[in-house]
Amino acid sequence: MDLPLPFHPPLGPPIPDRDRVHSELIARTTDGCFVTDGRGCFVAADDTLARLLGHNVRDLIGRHTTDFVHSGSRGLLRRQIERIASSDRRNYRLELMHRDGSVIPTLISTITIYNEADGTVSGSAGFITDLRAVEALAAPHEAELRAILDNLQDTYYRTDASGRLLRLSPSIQQLLGYHPDELIGTLAADLYVGGHATRDAFMNALAASGGRLHGYEYSLRHKDGREVWLSTNANYLRDADGKPVGVEGTSRDISATRRQHSQLQLAATVFSKSRDAILITDGARRVISVNRAYTDLTGYAAEEVIGTEAVLIDPGHHAPGFLDELLNELAHTDHWNGEAWNRRRNGAIFPQWLSISTVRDDDHRILHYVAMLSDLTDRKAAEERAEFLARHDLLTRLPNRFLLRDRAEQAFAHAVRAETRVALLLLDLDHFKHINDSLGHPAGDALLQTFADRLRSTTRDTDTVSRQGGDEFLVLLTDIRDSDDIAPIVEKIMHTLARPCALAGQEMSLSCSVGLAVYPEDGTDFDTLIRNADAAMYTAKEAGRNTFRFYSQQMNEDAVHRLDIQNRLRRALERNEFVLHYQPLIDLGNNAIVGAEALIRWNCPELGMQPPGVFIPVAEDSGLIVEIGEWVLGEACRQARAWQDAGHHDLVLAVNLSPLQFTRGNLVETVRLALADSGANPALIELEITENVLVKDTEQVLATVRQLHAMGLRLAIDDFGTGYSSLAYLRRFAVEKLKIDQSFVRDLPTDPDAGAIVRAVIQMAKSLKIAVLAEGVETADIAHDLRLLGCDYAQGYYFGRPMPAAAFADQLPPPR
Repeated sequence: MDLPLPFHPPLGPPIPDRDRVHSELIARTTDGCFVTDGRGCFVAADDTLARLLGHNVRDLIGRHTTDFVHSGSRGLLRRQIERIASSDRRNYRLELMHRDGSVIPTLISTITIYNEADGTVSGSAGFITDLRAVEALAAPHEAELRAILDNLQDTYYRTDASGRLLRLSPSIQQLLGYHPDELIGTLAADLYVGGHATRDAFMNALAASGGRLHGYEYSLRHKDGREVWLSTNANYLRDADGKPVGVEGTSRDISATRRQHSQLQLAATVFSKSRDAILITDGARRVISVNRAYTDLTGYAAEEVIGTEAVLIDPGHHAPGFLDELLNELAHTDHWNGEAWNRRRNGAIFPQWLSISTVRDDDHRILHYVAMLSDLTDRKAAEERAEFLARHDLLTRLPNRFLLRDRAEQAFAHAVRAETRVALLLLDLDHFKHINDSLGHPAGDALLQTFADRLRSTTRDTDTVSRQGGDEFLVLLTDIRDSDDIAPIVEKIMHTLARPCALAGQEMSLSCSVGLAVYPEDGTDFDTLIRNADAAMYTAKEAGRNTFRFYSQQMNEDAVHRLDIQNRLRRALERNEFVLHYQPLIDLGNNAIVGAEALIRWNCPELGMQPPGVFIPVAEDSGLIVEIGEWVLGEACRQARAWQDAGHHDLVLAVNLSPLQFTRGNLVETVRLALADSGANPALIELEITENVLVKDTEQVLATVRQLHAMGLRLAIDDFGTGYSSLAYLRRFAVEKLKIDQSFVRDLPTDPDAGAIVRAVIQMAKSLKIAVLAEGVETADIAHDLRLLGCDYAQGYYFGRPMPAAAFADQLPPPR
């Protein structure tokens, strides 16, 4: 049989009898030979192939090659037939079917046959190798290799040139959780953490090393998702020409080693970078290592302490037995921590937080001691400062109320045992707000500090001086044998405080009002004594300030009454309980009514009609006077407009203003609203202020007065002669009227001094062209004397008591 096999022509002289040579080669080969047409049907076959398939040659010719192929390989064969036109040579495995039904594994090698005339494909020819004999020969070697791979602790792998896994040892399941069959045929790059980029880095490293790597580290993804670090030894698989056709190698899990290395690196970093000092010793407590922070903390360099016995505390600053207790606890629990004192290289003692741990081996033998030291100097100072601030006043450094309470309770307990008394003094600076407002808060703070220093200097070490806040101070006097001993002490304190002091470039004298309560007579607990001392201090202020008062039961009752009045006042405005009464103002020249003074009354449903002296001081102290004053202005202007509408166009209405309305209220706006709402003529509204207002915050008051004048209102000075009388401010503030205080007027017939004062005021006012009104005129004789002295106006019970608006209107002459 002549097979047109495409041997290349010889390079030398022609080989004689080529057909005979071809036939001899085919006859001697152990492989089966065949030729197919373009459809894949046999057109020629040899006896070897026929015997391999259990047929004779005639049975094969004309039949399609798929008729002799196992069903599992028919798809592969069809694909190879399709490749005839595009591939000259093909090698592939195929499972053939013997006539008896047995499967024959084979290796197929084919070439494409072309027509010599036109070069078209006419079919293919090839050899079929029975692999059963080959596999039988390789079986012992394969078994030996499999046994090696099955018992290999490292994982063996092999890939082709594209990176697809061709073989894996069973240990891959332990390494990555996959059975080998799950990965065969997949790309190795799909397992890499980082994917193809990480795989490419591995392949580049392999190429750069000449095709062999040792100890290359990379990470793959376990089946459960975790990262597994590997170390691999890898090399190229090469063909006969030395070209790389794949990679094989072994890998082992180094995750634990990397974690341990990472932990060691972390420990080394912590040791070197820690802000806490660290000292490590051996089991005999000899120093083997210290970090930089230890040197910074103690001043000792590493070479100075390594090899020496560790010294972690200064025994001289601890109680006897402290070190023994520390070592005993360390021996029993392997740990000790707490505060301790240590000594720096320069000899300085410092507080530290010390923590010691014992490191033992598996046999419980001590290997090391690890000590960590933290400097507590700054923290201790901060704690002490916080403790101080919690119990002291920041400005004066005096104990505050909390610390005073502790000391008071101790003093009470001691007084019971010693049968002594304890006095509690509450001191309030007189006119401190005026100083603070006029000279500024820095000057006020300096004044409080001076006051505190003088209080400290006049009391004993066993006494306590405390600032409560603002301008209030408390002094606790202990070991008082007799109550009569208290007054001299208080007088000494007040005398010391009264010494002049320099403040804001001025020399100033201090004074205070003092209230006293005595344990146990005035109270057996701190809060009761404070309350009673406050009541006594209030009484001292009412007595004119710069004095002291002891507590009494009457003071307590008065305080309770004041609180009750204050609470009722807060509701009085809401309930419309206030009314205005009007007292006539008389022209002494003709005894005619020329005006009225509006005087507030409180018609309390529970207490009845209350005069101003009952509630005005309470309203002043509580600040309610501002709201009450606004109501008075509004109501007075409304009444003034009513009288104007009734035809009394020249009737002047005087309204008292509280000093607080100048400092806390918006007085100008209040007056403007009252005038606007009522429509009253501002020229008939006379505002009365005390002369004390004019000497406080002069510029602010002057600005306010000028705005009131610009609105057309009049200004009168009430209670003239009882305050800081000065001709300068009378001119500066353009005062229209002076009201002589009734204390001078009442004594006019009997007291020459009073007469002299009244005469001087009238003469001064005349010279300044200021009108004069005398208050408190109760008799005809006083009225007569005032006329003789040239007084312009008068008011008092002689001419008429304060009365409701309707009653006052009845006193007025018919309008003209």
